[in-house]
Amino acid sequence: KNIMTLLSRATIILTATIIGIARAQTCPSNDNGQCDFEPTNPYSCGTDYNCAYKNRCLAEAAGFDVEADCCQAPMPSSCGMISSPLLCGSKQCPYANECIASLAGYDSSQCTAPPPTCPVGDKDCEGEPSNPYTCGQNKCAYKTVCDAQSAGFDLGADCCQDTRSNTACTADIASVSCGPPGGKQCSYSNQCLADSAGYNSNQCCNAVPDGIFCTADFKPVECGSIPCVYSNQCQADAAGATDCCAQVPEGVACTADSTPVTCGSEQCGYSNQCLADAAGYSSDQCCNAVPNDVACAAVYEPVTCGPSSCVYSSQCEAEAAGATECCRQPVTEGCTMNYAPILCGKDSCSYENECVAEKSGFDPDSCVPDPNTPPQPETTGLTLFPTATPPGISTQADGGTPSGSNSLFVTIGLLVSSAAAVLGMMMM
Repeated sequence: KNIMTLLSRATIILTATIIGIARAQTCPSNDNGQCDFEPTNPYSCGTDYNCAYKNRCLAEAAGFDVEADCCQAPMPSSCGMISSPLLCGSKQCPYANECIASLAGYDSSQCTAPPPTCPVGDKDCEGEPSNPYTCGQNKCAYKTVCDAQSAGFDLGADCCQDTRSNTACTADIASVSCGPPGGKQCSYSNQCLADSAGYNSNQCCNAVPDGIFCTADFKPVECGSIPCVYSNQCQADAAGATDCCAQVPEGVACTADSTPVTCGSEQCGYSNQCLADAAGYSSDQCCNAVPNDVACAAVYEPVTCGPSSCVYSSQCEAEAAGATECCRQPVTEGCTMNYAPILCGKDSCSYENECVAEKSGFDPDSCVPDPNTPPQPETTGLTLFPTATPPGISTQADGGTPSGSNSLFVTIGLLVSSAAAVLGMMMM
């Protein structure tokens, strides 16, 4: 009997501890053994439900009206130990989580989360200027910096600046998350409210809207100049982020060699090809970057190099990047559109005709006809190429490699136009 009594009391103590309501308090008891064989059905009774009893019989023997003074306190053996406190029913019975509440007969519609517990400091902050902050997981509100710090919060690590009360912003919902990369992130409904809290657009990233369905794949990408980091490209797209580059996964074993490359249509920069491979780019998607310390003249005489068609602003930059098989992009201004392709230089650079080759820096006498081109009929009154407007020099922050896909497309377009013109005259 003594052993059974000890086990019963241990069960009562465990129940009270799990639901987080056991405190040092004198609880009435009238246990004369009359309830020893009653089935286990724990109850918590009294002020704040601090008195735990193994069964209804013991609670009533102690003088409690079970219906008015007690809450059923089921043993949580079939529930996890996750702490997500709830208050349920008209008596506001406390439970550690929804699973335990359901064992007591409550559903989610009968329960609410208790109000947050926020620490209060003992420092007198009366007279401090109003500068509201929200701090901690419970989103505790403090009117001044003094109040937040007195409560034990680190403003930089634990708190977010609240929006000024006199701010005139629209009610538009375009959520942003603001703060330094890797640091405390503060959320605001739109950029205007974030600006009012002391941030600017260079410190904020578009948040992923609610209701967006993306897979749980963790393939982080960095977007924009901040940069903003998202778990995967789907989330970045949903947030409206642009200029995204895949991050190198953690644990990748690459050397520390610094031979920068830029990869893909976004010209993503990586310290070497090994890291680029790890990020998902193959060597044929990457170009050697121009080292930062290279001094080349600020001229735009673009060249296209290698099998990846890497484009550089000049031959000087291409050589500095270690690029090979480079051809000056065609200069067509002032030349007719007759299609008589020739090959020039050691890399057999192809140009539409002798005029284009000469404008592009080659001596036509050193060039040879392209043997893969069938003979073309002689024509007269050929149309001149349209006057081209040179684009500005576009370099990448990671290494000075210009973005060259547009130039390549223009060249292809000119070749197609030339062929179309010749075919049109052949049909006349």
